[in-house]
Amino acid sequence: MDWSELQNNPQFRMWLEHLIEDKVNEALEHDREQRFRDSFAVISVRKGDSLAEGIAGYLGKRLVDYDLIVFGDGEKKAVIKENLSGKHVYVIATVGENEDPDVSFANTCRIVSTLARTCKVARINVVAPCLWYQAQDKTHARREPISVRDVADDIIRRGMDHIMVMELHSEQIEIAFNSFDHLKITPIVGDYLNRRFERDHQPLVLISPDDGGVRTREDLYKNINPKYIAGQAAVHQLRVRGALDEKDLIDFVGEVGGRIGVIYDDLLRSGTTLFQAAAAAKNCGATKVIAAVAHFYGFDSKSMTFEEKLRRSGVDELIITNTRPDFVKKLTASSVYRSRITVLDIAPYLGRAIRNYQSGGTVKDMIYRVGDRREFYRVIHQAGNSL
Repeated sequence: MDWSELQNNPQFRMWLEHLIEDKVNEALEHDREQRFRDSFAVISVRKGDSLAEGIAGYLGKRLVDYDLIVFGDGEKKAVIKENLSGKHVYVIATVGENEDPDVSFANTCRIVSTLARTCKVARINVVAPCLWYQAQDKTHARREPISVRDVADDIIRRGMDHIMVMELHSEQIEIAFNSFDHLKITPIVGDYLNRRFERDHQPLVLISPDDGGVRTREDLYKNINPKYIAGQAAVHQLRVRGALDEKDLIDFVGEVGGRIGVIYDDLLRSGTTLFQAAAAAKNCGATKVIAAVAHFYGFDSKSMTFEEKLRRSGVDELIITNTRPDFVKKLTASSVYRSRITVLDIAPYLGRAIRNYQSGGTVKDMIYRVGDRREFYRVIHQAGNSL
């Protein structure tokens, strides 16, 4: 069949029209995507931050190049080395391993101030996966600061327009910011546990590690398949008067005998609360204890390293996220960490949230619009596996 015959063939003409239409739509979509990506930029407060690099990679971006100049007297100055005029800028702010949070916060303020005063950007959005000073959200005695409010006031005054945070210690912190997105960790922890219990087929009991953990336990309950839940329990603990890191276990309420206990908490610093709750669950007959936390610190105490505390504890698996990303490097050096700790990477979650916000969506729409929540996270390491 020659070209003239093909031109007069209605089936060929229809195929050719569809082919041209598909190519035009593909080119238009590529152009829209390119213009969308060009509308914003991503910068990291810390050089070499694996979480920031993961977020930028998910968005198909590279991190903005800048220098943090340190003068001889210790003064610092942030210098942005790219033209960001008219763009929305997302500042990824994390705290490094053993880093003073004041350093991370001060450097974030420097970058925000530079963007606001000299870069002529359209909007400044701070992404703080683990918000500084969020545990200092109320006073426990007279003449104490509410430091998280100071954080909010300082960074807003520097020029921040919007903030994204993950799993706040207390939802009352939201009122300190003018514009915010609060991303919960429970949807991805719940999804991970749902997939685990598809295989294990053992009933589980959700345990609140202390009175303050009831809210987070309820959030997790909403994200786990009801057929896996055999009940709920709670541990009552009281902080020892005058001590920063000591608690007395008062009571355990609930039935965990012959079942798997699941303890969820927003913060794990020294582990005192979590480990006492796990021990209480095991003493009451729990066959296994799985703990999950949003923000993992893992502080050593004066008498014992966190690694040793975890080894001696009743926690069979500790699920953490990389809101404080540098800890992942420690997994290779510790057989205890490799055998007990599961790490979930939340870079896809934050990357999707940024894309969603940039295109005018809301976090709730984003979560419930996605059918498979594995799109929000990936398992960096699973307890018991080698790296």
